[in-house]
Amino acid sequence: MTVDSPWFSPERHKDRRGLLLQRNAIVRAVRAWFESKDFLEVDVPVMVVSPGNEAHLHGFVTQLIHPDDTDELRYLHTSPEFACKKLLAAGERRIFTLTHAFRNRERTPTHVPEFTMLEFYRAKAPYRALIDDTLSIVRLAAEVAGRARFEWKGQWCEAKTPASWFTVQEAFQKFAGIDLLSTLSDKGEPDREALAKISPVSFSEGESWSD
Repeated sequence: MTVDSPWFSPERHKDRRGLLLQRNAIVRAVRAWFESKDFLEVDVPVMVVSPGNEAHLHGFVTQLIHPDDTDELRYLHTSPEFACKKLLAAGERRIFTLTHAFRNRERTPTHVPEFTMLEFYRAKAPYRALIDDTLSIVRLAAEVAGRARFEWKGQWCEAKTPASWFTVQEAFQKFAGIDLLSTLSDKGEPDREALAKISPVSFSEGESWSD
């Protein structure tokens, strides 16, 4: 007697279908929002010759085999950034993509090896315009999903709460109690040792400001 697999049974899928419908509604709304703002959706390659140049990201390796049986090394991209920036260099000004991205050696409550990424660019616009875009998209997703607020580990905020604006210096002072400007060297550069003395975060030998 064969036993039916439980993984794709209608009963098991029942409590997940609501999330599937929510996700589809959000994706439709996000695409409509970008179209209303004159953004062009682009479809970038996932299999690439270089997965990305960030030292802290690790790509999945794959093999491209040609008809003559020769092969080449390829990777699954860690993000669509490089492909999108080539399009910007070619003259595009407003683009977005919804694509799968892959990051090896990642497995936490908020990071998985494969996920869907939304990446968008509005060239020659002030950075505050991009922040406003991001806030609009997040609020739209909450509205479509019927969520009035966001919650995570006992913390929450209303989805429509106006954004608070901080400089980097103000954020360090407010949330970490660190006077960041006091840690600059005479040349105006970050002083790792000065920051380490007043920082609640421990530093390891060989780590730099970027770490």
